[in-house]
Amino acid sequence: MSIDLMSASDSDKIIAFPFSRVTGGNPTPSVSASPKWELVGPVCGWGGTVLALIAVTTPAGEHLYAGTTAGCFLSTDHGATWEARNFGLTSPYIQTLVASPQFARDHTLFAGTLGSGVMRSTNGGMTWQPIDFWQGPTAVTAITLSTEGSGETIVLAGTATGGIFRSSNGGRTFSSSNFGLGDLGVLAIATSPSFETDDIAFALTSTGLHRSTNGGRAWRVVDRGLETEAVQAISLSPAFGEDGIALLATEDAGIFRSTDRGVSWKAASDGLTNQSINAIWISPSFASDKTVYAGSAGDGLFRSTDGGRTWSAVDGGALNNQAIMAICTDQSAKAVVVGLHQSGIFRSTDSGNAWEPSSTGLIARSMSGVLISPAFGDDHTLFASGIEDGIVKSTDEGETWEPANNGLPGTQILSLAISPDYASDGTILAVLAEGMFRSNDRGASWETSGPEGLEDPRMVAYSRNIVGGVAVIIGSARSMYVSKDGGDTWGDVASPADDDEIVAVSISPNFLQDNTLLVSTYSTTGATRRDRDRAPGARQQFRADTPQSTITVWRSTDGGARWNPVIDQITSARWVTTAFPHDYRGDRETVRNGFFVGVGTLVQRPMWGGRQLWIAERVGKPNSGVLSLTVSPGTVWNRSVYASTTDGIYRSDDEGLTWHGMSEGLHTPTVVSIALAPSFDDDGDAFALTLGGALHRLSHADD
Repeated sequence: MSIDLMSASDSDKIIAFPFSRVTGGNPTPSVSASPKWELVGPVCGWGGTVLALIAVTTPAGEHLYAGTTAGCFLSTDHGATWEARNFGLTSPYIQTLVASPQFARDHTLFAGTLGSGVMRSTNGGMTWQPIDFWQGPTAVTAITLSTEGSGETIVLAGTATGGIFRSSNGGRTFSSSNFGLGDLGVLAIATSPSFETDDIAFALTSTGLHRSTNGGRAWRVVDRGLETEAVQAISLSPAFGEDGIALLATEDAGIFRSTDRGVSWKAASDGLTNQSINAIWISPSFASDKTVYAGSAGDGLFRSTDGGRTWSAVDGGALNNQAIMAICTDQSAKAVVVGLHQSGIFRSTDSGNAWEPSSTGLIARSMSGVLISPAFGDDHTLFASGIEDGIVKSTDEGETWEPANNGLPGTQILSLAISPDYASDGTILAVLAEGMFRSNDRGASWETSGPEGLEDPRMVAYSRNIVGGVAVIIGSARSMYVSKDGGDTWGDVASPADDDEIVAVSISPNFLQDNTLLVSTYSTTGATRRDRDRAPGARQQFRADTPQSTITVWRSTDGGARWNPVIDQITSARWVTTAFPHDYRGDRETVRNGFFVGVGTLVQRPMWGGRQLWIAERVGKPNSGVLSLTVSPGTVWNRSVYASTTDGIYRSDDEGLTWHGMSEGLHTPTVVSIALAPSFDDDGDAFALTLGGALHRLSHADD
């Protein structure tokens, strides 16, 4: 626990929580002492976007791993079913996935992620740890592992903006390896199956194909016979050292084939009806079966049985019109699995002639939140939203779902809010990049709403108390608006920091009485500014000489006319979550109430009686990110705070002083949202949405 420094007179005024570890009391939780979660099911079905597939051989047989936009999944039954392997992943967006050449012995996997660089697992994906890069975490797009003549494992990692990093000690340390590389945005990397003797590697960038003959230390552009620079994927024959065969997939010119180890190339697109190829896979038994599969950007899968010279479309039915992102086969090449954009995994057990969906247990939808109707006891209604499937609605407590997007210009939902008077007005507000939209018929239809001049909207939130009206706030990147009549009329609110990006807005549950607002801003240089007093909730010493990105949380108690900073947090994350207790009143600061703020790995709140001193606690493991906060109904003495994190759900019964895990039964550890039923204080009914879109319901051992 970390507490800001205070004077002796201030410490005398701190009020101890009756059940805190300071007093040694025993909290009485508001729900059963042994709650667990039960899977209701996937909100939008199994599946999602699969970006990487690999097969590994173990003493128990062949296993498949899938890298998705919602983490890593394992199949031990040839792709029929899947289970999550995400514990410890700090970024779930896996762009590439590779296994150690000695996987059967060392059980090592490497994952390249969008925001956390390279993650490594040494136990087959059960747990993951980050690998430090010289320049810090980055977006890793490609990884290869090979063994050099010395016996050391060579790792080449391609990044989105920093080029290639090379490790000669199995990934313990990395150094830049970009000499001769025409562009630092790397799309793919491949190394020769005979790397130990020939040191050949390939790198694909936006400026074309590059080849290395010294183990990835230096690169040279290869363009002999190539008609385009828009290269996307490359695959090498298992006998590359002898036959020299390589196949190159491009965005606009089909496939090219080389028989001289990648020195020169010839077009090999006969039979392709789509020249945009995303993925290519050469059979492990290529020497005998000459089989190659190519996945297109919209016309499904193609197969070659003559070593990649000619192609024919695979009559997969469901694969037609699909964008194929990854391909993998077993050693015989009879069992084939493909990863699709948004549609999960399809599998064939007869060399690609017949196909069936095969995503059970794999869920990688981009769902970001779940909301519960204020009249849930009567209407049993839930809403969920995301940036791919839009808004979906359930009227049977999450058992079945239907789309609720009629009238919306798209399905990329940035924020969704349900009216506290929903039982009477049936109103929901949705924010998309195109603007704010309003439904007055419980999501059946939508129409444009919001203040005039609204640009780049991002978030919307309701006040909870409906006495005297319904208050709502909407925020964009640089501006905010508040309505006191449920969104019929709006008034603009000045940002507390004109040059900073607004990343979160919150409105007091009793706004019409206390006029309290919270806004969180992000600045890449906020920690160096000298024209603002340091906030009382600052967690680190600021360096005046070096720009440091900062989240600042501001509070206004006069409806946004004036703002005061309450927290400054040095962090690279742009995510902030806040939660108000139901009885919070910002105009009664002497009363024992406060709000909660989650930034990075910490949950913070004002210390009672501490004159704006703040208390902060880390939730979960050291790298557990706090994604959302929820406060149960009830008074300060019997309510709980729930934190959704990247490694499960945690509950605090002492206002955030101590936290206890309650993740038993979750399909995957990362939880993006929790919704408590209006009757939660009586029956403990709650729902949790995990990464990828799986809905869970809280059950209790004493039920």
